[in-house]
Amino acid sequence: MRDALSALGGEHPALPRQDDAAIFDGLSQRFDSGHAVVLRGLLDSQESPAAKPMTELGQALEARFAALANELRDKFAGIERDIPERFGVAIMGKRLQEAGWFKQVVTGWETTGKGSRKDLRAVFLLVYRELVNECERILVQCQSRCDHLDDLASRQWLASPMGNGERIPACLAEGLRPTESERLKAWRNAAPKAGEDAFCHALAGKWEKLLAADLASLHIAAARPWADAREDGFQGYARRYTTLCRAIAEAMVWLSRSRWQLHLRGLPSDPIPETRS
Repeated sequence: MRDALSALGGEHPALPRQDDAAIFDGLSQRFDSGHAVVLRGLLDSQESPAAKPMTELGQALEARFAALANELRDKFAGIERDIPERFGVAIMGKRLQEAGWFKQVVTGWETTGKGSRKDLRAVFLLVYRELVNECERILVQCQSRCDHLDDLASRQWLASPMGNGERIPACLAEGLRPTESERLKAWRNAAPKAGEDAFCHALAGKWEKLLAADLASLHIAAARPWADAREDGFQGYARRYTTLCRAIAEAMVWLSRSRWQLHLRGLPSDPIPETRS
């Protein structure tokens, strides 16, 4: 996700790299208060944390998460295959011309508008609204599937018999699960704003009265910050935005998948030695 944001460009808060103390402090703030009371009671029992391995459930979940990851890759690959045609001059250049953002003048072709944030946002929405909506639908589906698999795994895990020691990791997991779902939502909601901010920031001061000899050259010049040897800038931006959304989807799957790999592999029991008088 960090790499994808960097490739998109613009100004945006970098994803922080936190030390262990900050991570544990954040976990305590997100922990459900009701589960905190239960956890305190379990810890007061002085039993060591333990968890039985649940191999069959782990394997079933692994297969479901792997299928979800493959499905997401196919969906984003489908979007990427269409980028050259959708955002090239033949379609998107013509759309920008029809909307009045590209116009023909005596000396060639030029961009219109004052290059303000309002103008650039209008250009962004004209060019990328459909792409943003497509990626948003995929991310919503991804979170819905992750939440469903979380619920499925949680119900089966908690239905198994547990002693106090085994309830400790279960309580920890359940106390954090609702806020982990909120984190997935925050990640997917951040993509459209990050995309728009990067687009407007990169083209600020570079859009107004940009002149080129022909429409194809203007289309290349207008979004030059994202151009490379193979693609014009409008295609390049679309590919980088898609890469960001794919990275967010992969992070969603990784978070849900890895938490259950951790919980279901089991935790060795270390009972407190019995004391005799």
